[in-house]
Amino acid sequence: MKPVTDIEARVTIVMTARERHSLAEHAIESVVAETRRPYRFIYVDIDSPPWLREILAARAPSWGLEIARIDEPLWPQQARVRMTETIRTEYTVFIDNDVEVERGWLESLVACADATGAGIVGPLYLAGDGVQPARIHMAGGRLQESGSPDARVLDEAHVLVNEDPARVAEQLSRKPCDFVEYHCMLMRTELLRANVVDPDIRCVHEHIDSSFSARRLGYATYLEPSARITYLAHRDYLLDELHFFRNRWTQAEADASIAAFCRKWNVIDDARSFAGVRRFLVDHVSQVDPIRSALRHHPEHESEMAACELRQTRSELLDLARERGYTRNELATIANAYHLAHILVDGGYRPCGRPFINHLAGTAGVLVRYGFRCEIVAAGLLHSAYTHCPPHAAGVREAAKAVCAALGGRGSPLERRVRRYTLRETAGASAVAAADWSTLSIPEAETLAVVAANELDMHLSGEIRYTGRTDVLDASAMEPIAHVCDVLGVSGLYQTLRREQAQVASVPREFMATMRVSYRIGQDRRSAVPMASNVNGALP
Repeated sequence: MKPVTDIEARVTIVMTARERHSLAEHAIESVVAETRRPYRFIYVDIDSPPWLREILAARAPSWGLEIARIDEPLWPQQARVRMTETIRTEYTVFIDNDVEVERGWLESLVACADATGAGIVGPLYLAGDGVQPARIHMAGGRLQESGSPDARVLDEAHVLVNEDPARVAEQLSRKPCDFVEYHCMLMRTELLRANVVDPDIRCVHEHIDSSFSARRLGYATYLEPSARITYLAHRDYLLDELHFFRNRWTQAEADASIAAFCRKWNVIDDARSFAGVRRFLVDHVSQVDPIRSALRHHPEHESEMAACELRQTRSELLDLARERGYTRNELATIANAYHLAHILVDGGYRPCGRPFINHLAGTAGVLVRYGFRCEIVAAGLLHSAYTHCPPHAAGVREAAKAVCAALGGRGSPLERRVRRYTLRETAGASAVAAADWSTLSIPEAETLAVVAANELDMHLSGEIRYTGRTDVLDASAMEPIAHVCDVLGVSGLYQTLRREQAQVASVPREFMATMRVSYRIGQDRRSAVPMASNVNGALP
């Protein structure tokens, strides 16, 4: 397909990378499939990974896509400014590379601009994973201004956020609003030349700045809800995108953008205006990055762990988390997970004879030692919830249902993490090795971190040494763990595990534990009953 020229089209679509690259091909295909031509379509390639550059080069002709490659680490806002001189169409649409569009979206945006004279038009923004029904991300933005012209306060809100679009359909109509977002934004190209895209406000609030600048020039911003796009916020991120993601949402860059915005628009930099955006920054990063932001780049994460650092009790685990600066809420998450784990493995023992809960605390302690988020620590405490669930009179299927409910129900964040670990565990260590670890998702990386912490506990506690267990990770299974630890910045975890694997000492036979599996004491108080349950196919 031949690229469309400015003469043939009224609109140029400029797609930039928002915070990852893995959805770019999907986003481009969505635009091509759901948009009536003619339009000019440009993908701005800034630091794209080699695999994406190969796809762009191979498929650009069939997509009718122009590739604008810029070999500088520009922010999306800087890239938009850089593209200004190359655009001659009446309108420009800026769109992120992690969205899906619905048929008619572009025609509706243009029709709104034509009918109203708006300078900027945004669609109805939905958010989802592209599979489950999406909810509203924003139906236009609302700002309430107070203070004085020289000391303004802005109260920002997303209209109808988290609502079901069908339930509020009667409230959705074309109307002026205070701002829209760069997930997808149509702008009169003349405004680009009037510098309404400010490269100094590049991390946060750049969309509000653009609407303010357009308003100063006499142009309104409109919501056009008949145009609909879905921000694929809930799709899994790839592990190898984490570096890009971390750099995109740094606190320092956000503060610099806020400072530039305040200078430009006489806004007071305090919680009244910016608590929400600063909270977004923390929450958004914490929902993706497995490592606590406060502990990222901690020097001990690159160091090996000594056996004396292993924590195997509740008090030791919580003390360690407190020492590492986990907040009160994070400590509560860990404590609650410990309580649930204690109930689920009550009366259970490891093959070496120690209480099963000590192993779970040890696994969680390794994760705390290396700065993992409390949600992943909780998953470490409960990683055996399905595989070693309490017996149920109605069988393993009902036992698994009870565990599922205890974990928060099917699909809860904790249940998803435990389920993912269980599916890997029941498939065997070879499943870890068989994965294409160069394309690991972050949830898969979290699972591998728990796998590594689980095995490291068994080494440091002496369980492997005194039981002669052979079901340990082999060299090929260690490769993805090495990759995960390197990307996350916790190479000490991998190095410690490798050290322990290399120096397992032999123990005289008479001192070896007689059990090879985890167990509970039978009702006769003499026999040992294996704990492990065959949950393959039984997960609810």
